Amino acid sequence: MFQGAHDATKSQENPFWLYSLKQYKSPNCAQFLLGAQDQLDLDINLLLFFGWLSSEGKTLELSKVLTHSQIWQSQVVKPIRQLRRRIKYLNHDSFYQATKQLELRSEQHQQDWLYQQSLHWPQQTRSFKDALSQMVREYLQQEGIEEKEEWLQALSEYLQP
Repeated sequence: MFQGAHDATKSQENPFWLYSLKQYKSPNCAQFLLGAQDQLDLDINLLLFFGWLSSEGKTLELSKVLTHSQIWQSQVVKPIRQLRRRIKYLNHDSFYQATKQLELRSEQHQQDWLYQQSLHWPQQTRSFKDALSQMVREYLQQEGIEEKEEWLQALSEYLQP
């Protein structure tokens, strides 16, 4: 998701993006999140958003972001990702790298939108782990995915700042 991303994206950095870059680079976090994306069809940006909101003590208004994120993912990010994955094995490195950067920019655009939505959301006083758990459970329920406690625990460890 973020490999090699930082230099190409300096113009639109915000605290959520910086949190995401840091967490994604932590040991095994990328692998865990990519597993959630590829095996459960979860949106990595939303999972990172929940982690960032929890670390900032902010509430989540899932109904305000879920539909927009689902549309953006299905109509923009996923088609670019599918194209990038097909190109990877065709030995066209410059085209592959350009597609990879486009995918990254589409993810950053989604993150910037999420960040802007959250600016005026109220604060909450729950612990990071409790807040994250509630947000992720609500998201999993909306997606029709059965929650697994050990998976939630691992996610909490990877997203803890």
